Amino acid sequence: MKFSHSLQFNAVPEWSSKYINYSMLKKVAYNLQKQYVQELNSKNLNEEARFTSDPNDPANPVVVFTHALDAEADRINKFYHQKEEEIFKEYISVFHEFSDFELEFPYDPNDAKSRDLLKKILNSLLPNYQDLDGQDQADHSSNNNENGVINENNIENYGHSTDQVESLLSPRLVPNGNGIIGLPHESHMESVDDLDSLRLQKKKSFPTLFYDDDFHVTFLEALKVEKKPLITRVFTHISELKSFIELNKIGFGKALKKFDKLLQTNIKSVYLAKLEKDYYVFKDATIEQLNAKISDLVTLYSIFTHQNINEAKLELGTNLREKVVFERNTVWRDMIGLERKSQAAYAKPEFAKGGAGSRGKPFTITLGAGRQVTIPGFLTSLSTLKIVTIAVITLILLQFSPFEDEQQKNCFAILICSSLSWATEAIPLFTTSLLLPFLLVVLKVLKNPDTGEVYSAPEASKFICAAMWSPIILLLLGGFTLAAALSKHNLDKYACTFLLSKVQQRPAPILFAIMVVSTMVAAFVSNVAAPVLMYSVVQPILNTLTDTTVNGKTVQNEFAQALVLGIALASSVAGMASPIASPQNVVALQFMDPPPNWIQWFSVSIPVCACCLVLIFVVLMISFSFKDVTIVPIHQHSDNFTSKQYFVMAISLVTIVLWCLASVLEPWLGDMGQIALISMVTFYATGALSQEDFNNYPWTIVILAMGGLALGKAVTVSGLLTTIANLIQKQLEDAELFTILAVFGFIVLIMATFVSHTVAALIIIPLIAEIGRSLPDPHPNILVFCTSLICSCAMGLPTSGFPNVTAIGLTNNLGDKYLNVGTFIKIGVPTSLGCLLIVITVGYLCLRLIGL
Repeated sequence: MKFSHSLQFNAVPEWSSKYINYSMLKKVAYNLQKQYVQELNSKNLNEEARFTSDPNDPANPVVVFTHALDAEADRINKFYHQKEEEIFKEYISVFHEFSDFELEFPYDPNDAKSRDLLKKILNSLLPNYQDLDGQDQADHSSNNNENGVINENNIENYGHSTDQVESLLSPRLVPNGNGIIGLPHESHMESVDDLDSLRLQKKKSFPTLFYDDDFHVTFLEALKVEKKPLITRVFTHISELKSFIELNKIGFGKALKKFDKLLQTNIKSVYLAKLEKDYYVFKDATIEQLNAKISDLVTLYSIFTHQNINEAKLELGTNLREKVVFERNTVWRDMIGLERKSQAAYAKPEFAKGGAGSRGKPFTITLGAGRQVTIPGFLTSLSTLKIVTIAVITLILLQFSPFEDEQQKNCFAILICSSLSWATEAIPLFTTSLLLPFLLVVLKVLKNPDTGEVYSAPEASKFICAAMWSPIILLLLGGFTLAAALSKHNLDKYACTFLLSKVQQRPAPILFAIMVVSTMVAAFVSNVAAPVLMYSVVQPILNTLTDTTVNGKTVQNEFAQALVLGIALASSVAGMASPIASPQNVVALQFMDPPPNWIQWFSVSIPVCACCLVLIFVVLMISFSFKDVTIVPIHQHSDNFTSKQYFVMAISLVTIVLWCLASVLEPWLGDMGQIALISMVTFYATGALSQEDFNNYPWTIVILAMGGLALGKAVTVSGLLTTIANLIQKQLEDAELFTILAVFGFIVLIMATFVSHTVAALIIIPLIAEIGRSLPDPHPNILVFCTSLICSCAMGLPTSGFPNVTAIGLTNNLGDKYLNVGTFIKIGVPTSLGCLLIVITVGYLCLRLIGL
């Protein structure tokens, strides 16, 4: 979670405007960085400006930013003084309340132990408590003897009952001018015979849950009922004061770190030392004072826990957490929702955002005689119509089919049903995958691969579940684990900034370098996460690229557009870079026998990716103008590596090497899925990754892949693929392998452009594999390999793949989008066609050379 969101979530709601304005400070830093870029326009681009030579210069960015920080610190310090004074008064009142309660509560010999314990605690916390208590007792005794006022020692001198005496006694104890509890003068007393009036007065001025005239309550029980909420409230307020200091201190540290990074200065440590020295709120003594008061409250609260300090801490802490959860639940939900939306790699079609047709309207049918039937709106929505249409088509195919075999007929109906469901997204993609095993078992599609006998329901269930949980799924999880480890420990960002810092800081070289780094990152952290990472790396550059105004309209900087589009297209192409770079590659591996190892994959993907990147770069250079563009130098992270980062890096390298040598190690390790298990166990067993990291895997993609594997297995064992492949083979009887690849490659490219890369692979790869096996000169691996590569070439629409979806949603600091649909069509369509030609030429040649 970003700190600005975290700050809002952790802040006390009533004080939300009093915390550090972190977003404003970031804007100040970015504006100063823009001035830095403008200054570099007249200098050597490799020259780094230094701003610490003249601290008295008002134009010095360090001075400007320091003044902004000082203003925030003054405002925070002033507010803290005010709140501290208020809350400390509450803190002092707690001890007076406990002391007053002990003096006012009717005496009972059975309560002596509890009273003595409270006095002992108060005496340890208040140095003058003993004197105060002694004076009170003396005054109390004197008033009883001299004025004849009722007290615990002379109750027998009066004819009233004990309850009547207590009713008279309690309201008569009031604080005097010296703050000492005593008795009022006789002239201010009502008649002692007016018991009802005094009892009513007691209930108004001494609000207790239970009353002595109802039933007997012990001293400790009454104390807990009346004073526990008070001490809990004050404990919470002081804890919030402490949190206020800590959050603001973290905010200043992060703002200073951001400024140092953007302008290559080093003022963080100096300014933080100044904060602790000059501002009361950030002094160590202030925190120590709060900790001492919290400790005193815990000690006082231990009167309710039999002097068990740990139990007192636990109860007060629980009350504090309950208050935070209750008051900030809405903030938590908003922040998490905001973060998930900003990082989402999936976008629904426009109608799902509230456009026409997204929600149906209630439809009323008049029956006459004042009667009518209203059809709910959800039944007339576009999604419902899709579901109904797909269901009707499936039922028709189950009854009327071009196939005579019962299993092939049912399997064909399921194939069409799942393909339409995936293509139209009538229901979520992974939901279709979850439905597939059920349909395959119920409709008795599966046959024994060896005997050809139809599986019974129990046998079919075991068979299809085993097919879904395959070594390929373990490889996919291994890829997610590797990406999580590299990302969690910032090794991916270290690598990106290191490589980019070595490039000449001019538009063309930096654009090509960023595209190359995007491809390299996607090879190991997937092309879903790669664009999100790269956009965070190049954000400092994007923030300094100013827009232009033409005819009153704001026009995005062309280099910024090229940069955003270049990362998206390079990340899409990077889906072919490694077996774990994209889900379609994982699907392809399932249908390749034997599956290629990583060395064989790289020998094909590296030349193809290189050619595709050069093509995309040339198209971007022709389409956009980079005149008068100054690039902020990208500096590598200067932080030293930790031992855990070295450990993660070592395990990652060992895992990749083992994957590359999978074919050699097969007699000992089995397959690449087992190697993935080794890395997963190592990362989680050593604490490099946690349970939360495992829960955050993109499980929808895993389920989607598992559904595709189940469908592929079903169409294979049912014989449907063989039948379809033979029919197609007759039409392409005299066609060469290259011709078949070109024809199906174009079909795959169109399909992947409209229904996403992964869905296209799930639908077409099983068929391609069977066609390849049925050729006179069988080469199924070549066709499957090239098909998976072509899926990654589809880049013509914003919804064609995860990188494009991420790019179309990216906005600048003003909320304006960098790209639109027209830009994707203008640049994405020609590059998609060009990349298709590269795959079926360069890729085909490489596959022939390695004999796959």
